[in-house]
Amino acid sequence: MRTFMRVFVVGASIAALTATAQQTALAAPTENSDVLAAMQRDLGLTAAQSTQLRARQDRAVAVDSGLRTSLGTAYAGSWFDPATGALNVNVSDPARTLDVVRAGARGHVVEHSGATLEAIKTELDTAADAEDSSSTDGLASWHTDPKTNSVVVSVVKGQHPAALDALGRHGDAVEVEYVDQAPETTKWINGGEVIYSGGSRCSAGFNLNDPATGQTYMLTAGHCVEPGDDVDGEDHEFFGTVTESFFPHWDHALVKAENASYWQQGPYVQSDAAHGGYITVGQPQDLPVGTAMCKYGSTTAWTCGTILAKDETVNYSGVAEPVLYLTRTNACTEPGDSGGANVGYGTGWTAEGVTSGGALVEVDGRKRCRAAAGLDNISFYYPVAKALAWYGPRFNVRVM
Repeated sequence: MRTFMRVFVVGASIAALTATAQQTALAAPTENSDVLAAMQRDLGLTAAQSTQLRARQDRAVAVDSGLRTSLGTAYAGSWFDPATGALNVNVSDPARTLDVVRAGARGHVVEHSGATLEAIKTELDTAADAEDSSSTDGLASWHTDPKTNSVVVSVVKGQHPAALDALGRHGDAVEVEYVDQAPETTKWINGGEVIYSGGSRCSAGFNLNDPATGQTYMLTAGHCVEPGDDVDGEDHEFFGTVTESFFPHWDHALVKAENASYWQQGPYVQSDAAHGGYITVGQPQDLPVGTAMCKYGSTTAWTCGTILAKDETVNYSGVAEPVLYLTRTNACTEPGDSGGANVGYGTGWTAEGVTSGGALVEVDGRKRCRAAAGLDNISFYYPVAKALAWYGPRFNVRVM
């Protein structure tokens, strides 16, 4: 007799697998080439260059993690150069440059310390979160930028927020850029596939579990669901109930699995439902600016790009309060991709974030990522590490 089982694989529609009655677990899926093809397509790499980049990024992540700890307050940010494979590390103390070089990175002495830039960013965060936040109206987003050793503030063209005048006293520690419009979340109302809740279509992020009890969960974007909502998978089959959800300020939600007889979970992100392709993901890492990443969403499937900024605060269009801690990338995301899996690229794939939103343009009556209009993409994800810092102590969960 053959039995049929559904496997909950985050990031896309849910694949059906067969198992014999004697099987107690499904065989681990093998890595699918779709994501590698997307990386080569979107980053302009050959297969050999893609393999080389993976090794270089692995080394850079390890070196950066060590220097972040050893340099302490002298550490002022870092970025990875994919063209050369070099990790660049800023230091505010010239005496520590040699430590950077000895670790295998390029050292840069900068004027503004990491603490100085973080204080400026916090000043804006506080103003945006105040009861009267009008001083930041017209600001699209802001983040610290290691390449320019400044806080980059994005202003919607035609706007002059009062906060800009106050920032003038910081001199060249602040850099202002102008954008056409504020970013938007990428939830899609009335249609699609993957996960549904309250009439919205989004994408699943990552499977989590409590190792002590075996209880499983799914991580997705907070703006997609509300606490207590039912969440369905493909074909509107019930998956579970939203345990907690946070948006704005944060953008993450935890969904408790409550239909184990239908859905089985594992440490996988779906790649190609039609052909049974998956990738296996590991625990999150703190990837430097400049490293390559990929994301899977129910609308655009696999798209890849580069991390452009970290810890960015974003004023989404139509949202009263800001969202903090976001990572900016140039991977394509479109409506319906929200909540989807963003993965890091190294020796193994790592669970880095859930898609939050991006800058969209209208093409033929449909909201698209900016590349559809020949522009550079702007997308954001909420870091898995930040979400686990909250859910881990409360529910004893980790990435499966």
